[in-house]
Amino acid sequence: MKKPLGFIAALCAAAAGPVFAPSTLAQESVAPAPLSSLVPGKKVYDNAGEQLGTVAHVDGDKVAVKVGNTGIVVPAGAFVQTDQGPALNVAKASLIQSVQQAAKENAAALNFALKVGADVRSAGGSTVLGTVAEVGENSATLSTAEGPIKMRRDVLFVSKAGLAANLTAAQFAEAVRQSKAASATR
Repeated sequence: MKKPLGFIAALCAAAAGPVFAPSTLAQESVAPAPLSSLVPGKKVYDNAGEQLGTVAHVDGDKVAVKVGNTGIVVPAGAFVQTDQGPALNVAKASLIQSVQQAAKENAAALNFALKVGADVRSAGGSTVLGTVAEVGENSATLSTAEGPIKMRRDVLFVSKAGLAANLTAAQFAEAVRQSKAASATR
């Protein structure tokens, strides 16, 4: 199974907004990046032209960008088109600092919310994937319609809807299917 990114769903353009710095983007007349340029694997730059990361996934108007060992979800409208490619009007150092701070806050919230009996929702929050049956040091076992499913702790976060996984309902179902298929061949 492909390792999902540790997306910090709460960190988006609103969080990145206050960290604008004087930049070449501020001095240029820039157009919004076309949605067609925001494809998985495409490099994303900061306001000084330094590579921030790469587009990992696009879902409607939300773009997941892999930044180091983690990622962010940003509205597609926050990207501008530069000569290098799509960019965000934020300094890389400021963004990384914000991501690290959000990760610390998420870890604290997760420690509080990850309890036996808690529902775990999909990344969008609309689907309950399962209920926490057991909490381990680095994982949680969910009770699901497919039986018990063990999830790594780093795919869980706290959203406005409560405890969630950084997987859509479809991605979760596919991961469960692949896991069961792999277990059957062992």
